[in-house]
Amino acid sequence: MGNVKARQRVEYLRGLLDEIGLDGRRVQMVNMSAAMGAHFAMAATEMTEQVRELGPNPLKEHAETRSSESVGKAEVNP
Repeated sequence: MGNVKARQRVEYLRGLLDEIGLDGRRVQMVNMSAAMGAHFAMAATEMTEQVRELGPNPLKEHAETRSSESVGKAEVNP
């Protein structure tokens, strides 16, 4: 039953990532046994390719832009 709860949590997280603009496809869950080395390698390769296609974290870029804009601005405390 732990894998079912984990799957639910992953799906919830995917929805949250979609809501904040990160694209939920950046998180995946794949069930397999320790004896499935070839399957693991294929899943890891596919996930890596998909994340590369999605590109860099758009929120990080936005945060860096905002951070560089605030450099040199004095903070005013009322």
